[in-house]
Amino acid sequence: MTGTRVHSCRELEVGATVEARAGRAVHFSGTVAETMPGMELFWAVSPAGERRILEFAECQIYLLGSGPEAAEGAAN
Repeated sequence: MTGTRVHSCRELEVGATVEARAGRAVHFSGTVAETMPGMELFWAVSPAGERRILEFAECQIYLLGSGPEAAEGAAN
């Protein structure tokens, strides 16, 4: 597994590619669509189009990349 663990919405930007993990298991991966820093949660969209809300209190979030290049790589 790769990526850098992030602990707050303030470390994310729209377009960043992330994974949500519980231990070593990946439960979701996608691109950040919207952040809600005051609530420490964010919306992400998978390459298949599934939109999910993710909370830092519920899983570990790993940043895999950011910007348009990362989003394009996640879709391939």
